[in-house]
Amino acid sequence: MNNCMVIAKEFVAYESVVIDLKSSGVASRLNSLIFKNQRGKSAQFLWQPDNIQKRGYFKEVINDLGVKIAHYDGFLTVTNGGGQQYLEAEVKM
Repeated sequence: MNNCMVIAKEFVAYESVVIDLKSSGVASRLNSLIFKNQRGKSAQFLWQPDNIQKRGYFKEVINDLGVKIAHYDGFLTVTNGGGQQYLEAEVKM
């Protein structure tokens, strides 16, 4: 399984950022999305494909960080929870 770092950023409370998964070439090979902060907490979202419509969504598995994500047509919007934190996110393919 390959990993691809998609973000490493210091977030303020409720800050959002958009990530273009399509341009990086990982949009068609998604498996899961893992977030980690510097305190050892994490969040994991599994990719649930809809092969008929060639779409899908990320299903939350664990989320100790309060991170919210939305996926639309190869773009991922990440919204931080209620506190300031440094987050790293990687896509597992």
